[in-house]
Amino acid sequence: MDELETIVNTAKDFHKRGWLPATAGNLSFRIDENKVLITASGTHKGHLKEEDFVIVDYNGDVIEGSKRPSAETLLHLLIYKNFPQARAVFHVHSPTSTLISRMLKEKVVLKDYELLKAFDGINTHESSIEIQIFDNMQDMKALSNIIQKAINEEALNHGFLLRSHGVYAWGKDPMDAYVKLEALDFLFDCELREVYLQRSGI
Repeated sequence: MDELETIVNTAKDFHKRGWLPATAGNLSFRIDENKVLITASGTHKGHLKEEDFVIVDYNGDVIEGSKRPSAETLLHLLIYKNFPQARAVFHVHSPTSTLISRMLKEKVVLKDYELLKAFDGINTHESSIEIQIFDNMQDMKALSNIIQKAINEEALNHGFLLRSHGVYAWGKDPMDAYVKLEALDFLFDCELREVYLQRSGI
């Protein structure tokens, strides 16, 4: 499967960037309307092999593979169910996304950046998007319900943060998801630097 090789290479790149330390993060790809390929629980994303993936149905039950799917499989499935255009979902623990999720309470407002054009439906820097921050929890069903409520209220479109846990982004294919994730991380970094400069009086 070409997509599996693409996900493996993407995970290696994210690991080199410091976005997937130890066994952190998870990546998935929508195979069709019934199946999703996702990294298995506890795998090191910088050294993935074919056996480190499982295929699940839309209930999260394993169809193929010998390992347990990621503990956050329900969050990936939630995105696929609510955003039909999504074919790939990436979740990383980059330092910038993890830190900014700890600094702000409810959301990150990204305004007037040229790079906002990386997101669907935006064609001018004179725009803004809001990235919601959700408290992390071990109960994935409860967390899914909270995020679903935000989706229903149209408060979630381009990605979201889990507090002290990193960022989720998705796209119409793996490269599109990569672009969205890279754009978010860059913009989070800009916001963090701006806060630092303001607090330093520079």
